Amino acid sequence: MDGHLVDRTEEDIIKEAMHEMPYGIYVIGTTADGKPNGMIADWVLQVSFNPRLVMCAFEPDSSSLGRIRQNKFFTVNLLNQEGNGMALARSFVQPSNAAKVRGRSGAASAVQHDKLAGIDYRLAERATGCPVIEDALAYLECEADRIEEVGDHVLVFGRVLYGEVLNQGEPLTSTYTGWSYSG
Repeated sequence: MDGHLVDRTEEDIIKEAMHEMPYGIYVIGTTADGKPNGMIADWVLQVSFNPRLVMCAFEPDSSSLGRIRQNKFFTVNLLNQEGNGMALARSFVQPSNAAKVRGRSGAASAVQHDKLAGIDYRLAERATGCPVIEDALAYLECEADRIEEVGDHVLVFGRVLYGEVLNQGEPLTSTYTGWSYSG
């Protein structure tokens, strides 16, 4: 028997199984003090038809979560496999506050990233001031309906105010990117 398999714990086995769960790749658009922002997210799903509700999961120290708590609105932009979907996703992976990544030097930690720099976007009408990514496959404008702390994340349930398919293609997913945020 392979020694590597014997050393695996039950937690390792569960983590491997959870890494196989596919997720869509989304940009959650927020705004605060007139400044729009976006973050990459993959724990997003529809949770109700009537009313139309979606749920997004955030780390408790997420600046986007703080913006949603402040102004109640956000957009959900589903990225596209076609075109520049991967490049867009890479633009939003970095946290806006570089200090959030442990182990960075003082100079590197002081950087504030403008993740929308060079990105074609417009501001949503209903989700006032939140960015809609022009190259997204589709987007939703949402108003926070409920915010719940669950485990090590915070869930935001958003009432869908409007949504539209912007481009043709297939959704960008973790299966396509090879990225994982699970386990």
